[in-house]
Amino acid sequence: MLKKHLGKEGIKLSNHRMFSFRIANSAKFLQMPVEAQLLYFHFVLRADDDGIVEAYPIMRLLGIAPDNFKILVAKNFIEILNEDQVIVILDWLEHNKIRADRKVNSIYIDLLKNRHPEISLVQPKPRTDVKDNSKRLYGQSTDSISKDKLSKDKLSKDKLIHIAATQQRCGNNINLLIEKFKSINPSYDRLYANTTQRKALERLIKKYTSEKVGAIIDALPEIVNQKYAPIITDPLSLEKKLGQLLIFIQQNKKQKGEIIL
Repeated sequence: MLKKHLGKEGIKLSNHRMFSFRIANSAKFLQMPVEAQLLYFHFVLRADDDGIVEAYPIMRLLGIAPDNFKILVAKNFIEILNEDQVIVILDWLEHNKIRADRKVNSIYIDLLKNRHPEISLVQPKPRTDVKDNSKRLYGQSTDSISKDKLSKDKLSKDKLIHIAATQQRCGNNINLLIEKFKSINPSYDRLYANTTQRKALERLIKKYTSEKVGAIIDALPEIVNQKYAPIITDPLSLEKKLGQLLIFIQQNKKQKGEIIL
């Protein structure tokens, strides 16, 4: 399967990386939690020319929970190459391709070949417009980059980091709120990967703030078992029955934690 994914061509666009629209728009990708999507995006952005990247430093940088890494493995977006979480992106060629005279071999190329002896990877070739190709051919590119280009790349990376940080904060809030359903839903852990449930929390947070939504969820264990209380066990049922819940609380004078919105 890996041979099919990595193919026979080189893989790089200088200091740029592309991301496949087909994959980004697929149900397989969109059904994952936003943290798993973000992690995969950074893997593609930071992978070397053979689609290989060290996963652990990126996960630490983004503050991503290990469960999101496991999702990417389970859905065959990535494959683990060793115990240090060096991984290969299985659909790498669909994202990025490179000419042989631009390619820099991965420092983990032997690890990849040992795991998949049948794999056929392109070998770097000398560039006709560069006098000394030795550094690139042995793992370090000698391509010249203008200061203007470096400046633009830095701005792009800064923007991506800002977007990633914003998404991460939102994702962390949602995960914390899902955790609060633990006492009333034995299967609460399934909510983390459920896009519909996460979207419901996003809408509630946008309308009421995460603090108020959290206060409501905290009050549920004392309410759901009472007679005539609305049945709420997940974010979607909370969104749908929030009006009923607030009326029930008012009628029974159970206003705890300032949960009235």
